[in-house]
Amino acid sequence: MNMKSVFLMTAGFFMGLSGQLSIATAQEFNPNYVAPSHEIRIKEEVKLIIERYYTYFSANQMDKFPTETHTIPWKILGTDRIYMSAEQSNENYFGSFAAIKENDPEYKRSVFTIQDICVLSPRSALVSGYNTRRRTDDSIITMMGTLYILELTDAGWRINSFSGKPLDKVVSC
Repeated sequence: MNMKSVFLMTAGFFMGLSGQLSIATAQEFNPNYVAPSHEIRIKEEVKLIIERYYTYFSANQMDKFPTETHTIPWKILGTDRIYMSAEQSNENYFGSFAAIKENDPEYKRSVFTIQDICVLSPRSALVSGYNTRRRTDDSIITMMGTLYILELTDAGWRINSFSGKPLDKVVSC
């Protein structure tokens, strides 16, 4: 066998082998990489948690937050308010609801309008939008910008913290 034949056989072997091996991209080695199809699923799951949070708040069912929508502890960013237990979280939310009803007895519901969802990693996401509080006649009481930070826990996606923001500021990727 001459050198040219050996070279051609060796080259053919490696070409065949490379066709069977998958080439990994740099993104696949990044622990924060999220495939587009996975990102779509995360956005839907995160949206459902935010919707559940507002449904429970509007129905004065804040006792569900510590197990169904929030992590414990959770924090309001930019304040010294951190809630280290389910009891503290419930006390905060039930007090907030009572204050809303006292200031405006016609309060009926709060609705969150999502402006953007940014998936940061397979386990973290930001939801930017604004909260509209409405009366029984559907008129607006207040509108407040909010940024939610969510994380994936063993129990699913949960709100870890949030911050107020101007209505016209949208946090996006």
